[in-house]
Amino acid sequence: MIGNNIRIFSWILFGTIAGILLACFFYILEVLFEIKLYTFLLNIDFLPLPDSVLYNEPFQFVLHIIIAIFLIAFVDVICKVYSHPYQISLIINGIMSFTFFPLYYLAVEKPFSAPLTLPFLIWLIGHILFAIIIAFFVKRLNKKRSTD
Repeated sequence: MIGNNIRIFSWILFGTIAGILLACFFYILEVLFEIKLYTFLLNIDFLPLPDSVLYNEPFQFVLHIIIAIFLIAFVDVICKVYSHPYQISLIINGIMSFTFFPLYYLAVEKPFSAPLTLPFLIWLIGHILFAIIIAFFVKRLNKKRSTD
């Protein structure tokens, strides 16, 4: 039981760190080059929620972190069967990168206009870096598991 609690705490810690790093990557690029990928990352304006929720940046950020936590937990669990965290994480994040297009078209307020090539390429690079960070943490978790 204690081992499971430590595992869950590790997912929360490492998922939070990975999510913050991805957000920082997009935020820095948004500030420097005015490509609104941080805004896009947090955007949930297409959900049927009250405006007070939809445009609440701390709430949006927490949702992003929760997704990162679930993602790292999922990769970790899959690694119990297929112990290749970098491959698993890159495949999942590669697929997640292509949510760019449906999310863009669902967005009520478009954070950038066509052409979408540059924003998508940066989005893809950000998610590849995110995948590497997640895999690094999962590998570390599994190294701990093997020494326990």
